[in-house]
Amino acid sequence: MKLPLLEYILTLAQVAALATLVGLLVVRRLARAYPFFFCYLCVELLETLLPFTVSYRAVAYGWIYFGFECAKLCLYVVIVFELYAVLLRDLAGIARLARRYSIVALGIGVLLSLLVITSLSLPRNPLRKLFYLEIPILSSLVLFILLIAAFIAYYPVPLHRNALVYAAGYVVYFISKTTLLFLSLRIQQASLRIFSPIVLGMGVCCVVFWSVFLSRAGERRTVSVGSKWSPPDKQQQVLLRLRQLNDSLLRARPK
Repeated sequence: MKLPLLEYILTLAQVAALATLVGLLVVRRLARAYPFFFCYLCVELLETLLPFTVSYRAVAYGWIYFGFECAKLCLYVVIVFELYAVLLRDLAGIARLARRYSIVALGIGVLLSLLVITSLSLPRNPLRKLFYLEIPILSSLVLFILLIAAFIAYYPVPLHRNALVYAAGYVVYFISKTTLLFLSLRIQQASLRIFSPIVLGMGVCCVVFWSVFLSRAGERRTVSVGSKWSPPDKQQQVLLRLRQLNDSLLRARPK
C-alpha cells in the first residue's frame, strides 16, 4: 500500500463501516426501500476494497477503478431522484414536477460535459477525462441536493424519519466527495493529501450515522423540520397551500 498511515487506517474504517451498513440494511429490510442507495453502498464497498485486492501498479487496477467510477456516476444521478421520491412521497405532484425540471437541467449538464470533452484539450488518461466529464453533471446534482435540502428545511412537510436521516447524511457525504474531486483537478497531488483524510473521515462518519439512525421503525415515524420558527397555525397554512398545489399538479397530469 502506498497510502499514508492515516489514510490507510481511515480506508480500513470505511470498509468496516460500509460492510456493516450494507448488512444492517438487509437485516432491517430497508434495502428494498432504498434500492439505488443500497446499490451505491455495495459499489462503494467494492471500490474501497480494490486497493487491498488488486495491485495498484497493475493495468487492471486502473480499468476496474474506471468502471467503478462510471457506475457511481450513474448511481449519483438516480439517487438524487430517489431522494425526491422518498422525501416527497406524500407530495407526488410536486415530486414529479421537481424530477421533470431536474431531468432537463441534468440533460443540459450532460451536453456541457460532452462539449468539454470534445472542445478542450484534456489529459490522455481516461480516468482524468472522466473527472472532467463529471464536473458539470456533479455540479447540477449538488444544486439539486441543496435545493431539496432548503425545501425540507423551510417548509413543514411531514417526513418519515428514515427519509430525513438518508437525506441529511447524503448531503454531507455527496458534497464532501464532490469537493475532493474538484480539488483533485485544481491542486497538486501533495496538497491533495491534506484534504483526503478529512473527506475520508467525513465519509466514515456519514456511514456510521446511517448505521445508527436508519431503522425499521423510522419508516413509520414522521417528523417535520421546516418552519420551526413560525407559529403552528402558520405552519398548517403553509402545508395546506403545498397540498393544494400538489393536488392541482396531480389533476393536471396528462391522461
